[in-house]
Amino acid sequence: MYPQKNAYLQSLFWLLLGILSSCFNDVVTKYVTTGLTICQVCFFRFIFGSLVLVPIIMYSSNDHLFRTKRLPLHFLRGLFLAIAMSLYSYGLTQVKMSTVTIIGFANPIFVLILASIFLKEQVAWPIWVATCLAFMGIAFIVRPAIVNYNTPLLACVLATVVFALLDIINKKYITHEPILSVIFFSNLFASLCIFPVAWYDWQIPTLPQLCVLGVLGIGSNLILYFLLRAFALSDISVLAPLRYIELVVSMVFGYLFFDEWPTLDTCLGAMVIIACSCFVTYYQNR
Repeated sequence: MYPQKNAYLQSLFWLLLGILSSCFNDVVTKYVTTGLTICQVCFFRFIFGSLVLVPIIMYSSNDHLFRTKRLPLHFLRGLFLAIAMSLYSYGLTQVKMSTVTIIGFANPIFVLILASIFLKEQVAWPIWVATCLAFMGIAFIVRPAIVNYNTPLLACVLATVVFALLDIINKKYITHEPILSVIFFSNLFASLCIFPVAWYDWQIPTLPQLCVLGVLGIGSNLILYFLLRAFALSDISVLAPLRYIELVVSMVFGYLFFDEWPTLDTCLGAMVIIACSCFVTYYQNR
């Protein structure tokens, strides 16, 4: 009993670190894009994210991680990652942090839909009902964007769809690849894919900006590391409901750093999306 409780507390600790790192990265992204273009910020995020792994892989004597038999697949994944992160960063610079976080909570819903299309997975009717309700929650949030042609808000929704497509690729093809290899090649190819767009409106970053971008790249790897440590100690189904702590953290960070506060429509949409996502998690792991 006590070892299980201790493992759960440790997993909760790592999960909280992952949530804090994710929200901190959002703050850094909103801050640094005031002086650099979005594509340039994404490029440095990817390139620093891959470079920081080189000494780690070399030190661990796992040089084979630099070799892969699925290079075209990693390139495709890097392309989708570049598109998703560009859309996400664009929306993040224009939309409240809490709103972007809530839209991201719809990721499991989009994964279910895409899995039924591309992986031919059977989805039970209660899951489809929850999916429809979740889209109603998204409609609460996106409705002002449709009325007022709010492109950044729609970009956040599209970014969530592309991230869900990445999850499908991971589930189908990347299951046997080492995690460090996946992160390294994904960041490397994403930086290559986004570089031509970033170079089109290139601005020479200052030394402080490069330091901040380096922190952003390291932070993106730390998010995944913390989450993997958490999931290694406890089941995903146990920790999934606790992920919604991120909404509270993003609201606090948004208020402290950018004087942001969610609207009533956003709160209503959040309640529907979170409730549906929790139901989907429970139903799949009951």
